[in-house]
Amino acid sequence: MSRQRSHTFINLVSVAVILIILEITSRFVLHKIYNRDFDSSLITEHKYFDSPGLKPNAKGLVWGKEFNTDALGGRKNKVSTQKKKWLYIGDSVTEGVGVEDSSTFAYKVSVADSQFCYENISMIGYSTPDYLNVLKATIASDSSLNRVTLFFCLNDVYGSAKTKDLPVMRKQNLLGKLNAILQEHYATYKLLKLYRYRNADRYFKYDLEFYSNQDKHFKEAMADVLKCDSLCKSKGIGFSLVTLPYRSQIIGKDENERTPQKSVAEFCRAHDILFADPANHLAGLENRSSLYLFADEIHFSAKGHSALAEFLLVYQLPSDSSGLNKR
Repeated sequence: MSRQRSHTFINLVSVAVILIILEITSRFVLHKIYNRDFDSSLITEHKYFDSPGLKPNAKGLVWGKEFNTDALGGRKNKVSTQKKKWLYIGDSVTEGVGVEDSSTFAYKVSVADSQFCYENISMIGYSTPDYLNVLKATIASDSSLNRVTLFFCLNDVYGSAKTKDLPVMRKQNLLGKLNAILQEHYATYKLLKLYRYRNADRYFKYDLEFYSNQDKHFKEAMADVLKCDSLCKSKGIGFSLVTLPYRSQIIGKDENERTPQKSVAEFCRAHDILFADPANHLAGLENRSSLYLFADEIHFSAKGHSALAEFLLVYQLPSDSSGLNKR
């Protein structure tokens, strides 16, 4: 009996050692391919009225990449002596989390277009109320602002809604809460989940539900966009909106499911807001999945940022007062 117990004990210890090795390895792999750490010391609360912002001339690590800001607290772009400024506003996608400063589409456009000084005032977590606050504060303090482009990520439709009030949180059951706990504390479980669902379109399908002219979140988000456009027009500043597609929309699975873009485009046309959608451009490229970060539905890789910069440099017309081609 003692031999059997000893054998059982050895098996249990072996299993425990294997699990520990797997966990350590998984943590290392996740840190390399799915690092979502954000240096909170970069953030200044209430920088733009009720909205936070990034500290000027700051340096830190965001999603495993070196992150630098300029004198205004925007993600670092090429230094320009031009007095005319073109402001890019967006969330973490436009901010360029997960890639180097010089790999963001905003940086690449600033290198290619010497007619403007580009400012990328974008930050993780921003949505339409934040864009309006950033725009109000910037216009009030900078008379050289000439153009503004708002980069609308499809999850911006949540607007000012609190996470706990969204359907995905209200409907979360015990199993869902357990899944969240396991992903937060056990790297092996999280890594297996990421590999299993890395090509899933559940995130897109969830956000798609908000894109109805009758949905209050959509109405509120579009109302903020209209306020941004009206504010710019009142100051003689060119305003335009560019939608940023989800990965599942361009890799084939949902390439024909463009309801969000169609809804935003319809609103923009109705209110004479310049609008552009790079989805068809991205969908026409080879190896489309590589345009996004690993297991990420929203954020672009360095390759994806380059593709977006190419699109913008074709559709942006610096010599034209409209700022964006209406095609």
